Amino acid sequence: MALDTRAAGALILLFGLHTSQVRHLTATQLAHRDGNTYLTVDRHPILLPPRLAGLLHLLAEAPHTRAALTRTNRGEPWLFPGLVPGRLTSQSGISSKLLAHGIDTRPTRNAALVALSGDLPAPVLARILGLHLNTAVRWAGFAKTSWADYLSARARAHDVQRH
Repeated sequence: MALDTRAAGALILLFGLHTSQVRHLTATQLAHRDGNTYLTVDRHPILLPPRLAGLLHLLAEAPHTRAALTRTNRGEPWLFPGLVPGRLTSQSGISSKLLAHGIDTRPTRNAALVALSGDLPAPVLARILGLHLNTAVRWAGFAKTSWADYLSARARAHDVQRH
């Protein structure tokens, strides 16, 4: 499987990112600090597993040799560049590559979001992935997760800070 296809698939499978989010990722959204790699999505850094971090760093450093025109380095440093220099790949391009390997992006993304909403409270999930809070709450409903304990602990912590 091609490097870009593996990386896009991993981002969708692990974090439930939409293909439109994946295709807009740039090398500048990757940050390495304290021995860890973070990917900033919607202003919030996400800690990447080491193998995925390696894939994304390889993608960021890979020369884009699709056409002679790409020798000109203009525009954003897209992780998923398109055929036209300086342009990102199409959403359907990513989806088609993944589908060729048996990965249908919609159900894959849905499964990832249900799994994540079982592990993270809706407000945290919304903030990290750039989802609307109501959307994250809906995913938590699908996961049949109650975060009442988390919410009451947050409320207690807020009350302590106020006093």
